[in-house]
Amino acid sequence: MIGRDGQQRYHVILLAVLLFTSVFQASTLIAHASAPSGKYFDHVVTILMENNDLPSVLAQGQYQAGLAQQYTLAKGYSGVSHPSEPNYAAMISGQIGVNKDDGLCCGQDNHQNLVDSLESHGLTWKAFAEDLTTGDCAGGGIDTDHFPFIYFSDITNSPSRCNNLVGATASSDQELIDALNASGNWPNYVWLTPNLSNDAHDTSIGYADTYLAGIVPKIMGSTVFKTQRAALFIVYDEGNDVSCSSGGPDCVYASWTGPMAKKGFTSNTAYTHYSYLHTIEDNWGLPTLASDDAGAPVMSEFFNGYNGSGIVGILQYWPVLLIIVAVVAAAVLISVKIMPASKRRRQRGS
Repeated sequence: MIGRDGQQRYHVILLAVLLFTSVFQASTLIAHASAPSGKYFDHVVTILMENNDLPSVLAQGQYQAGLAQQYTLAKGYSGVSHPSEPNYAAMISGQIGVNKDDGLCCGQDNHQNLVDSLESHGLTWKAFAEDLTTGDCAGGGIDTDHFPFIYFSDITNSPSRCNNLVGATASSDQELIDALNASGNWPNYVWLTPNLSNDAHDTSIGYADTYLAGIVPKIMGSTVFKTQRAALFIVYDEGNDVSCSSGGPDCVYASWTGPMAKKGFTSNTAYTHYSYLHTIEDNWGLPTLASDDAGAPVMSEFFNGYNGSGIVGILQYWPVLLIIVAVVAAAVLISVKIMPASKRRRQRGS
């Protein structure tokens, strides 16, 4: 039979084991939960639309106008060039480079790009394009001008990266919705290029508006957007050279929505596609890729301001906090049970 001193030693050993185990479990959980947390969001979806200026979209796109009114609108956001392709290149590489005109495809740009930055920082990505054959780095079935991931040689020459280029069924985009409704392992960065009808290139603002009215609620109702720190960015590549209120030369519709975006917020600050890229970089602490994105203002004013040091960031470690609370409670309980008894025995023996 264990004596009182033996029981005390047993409880001390038990407490030490508990502390060691909890530290091990906590470190494991932190490592598991330490996929980079962003300043403004942990998951972002970007949808690229085509060839319309901001006033026209607000006048003819009832759904888009309502979305901007409910969430945010960047009234000073401008495209950076004409035609389409240089704008797309700017958005994921911070430069126009060799993509000065449409029709350059594929793998002819050797510049660093956003995919390089994401992967080197442990972030995951998928780029969807309606009507694309999944994994086809030659852009089969789509207008290659509107899918910038196939511009870059370090993507087209990589089978694993090509597998992240996913075909989406027009107009349901079910493949994208399935990815957002998965049980876990959601991509941090998601891109969607609609086809030439749904992006308004070959149709009208009204047609594209109906498409967005169908797909955006599915995105907003997905598991990622219901349970994670997520944001959606809808933007047009270029407009009709209508000046922005900020003085930008080619004002286009640009709106951040989703749980991490502000509501009822409008800004007249001058932004461009380089600002979009710089916002992604700033969110995850990625290096800037070129001088244009480095010098572009970050769109931080559109977000609710939560980050990894705020309550949302803390809550991702709730299992660790629970373990710590349990161990502290056990330590208090053992000290309450052991210390008074030990003191009484010493007093009786004196």
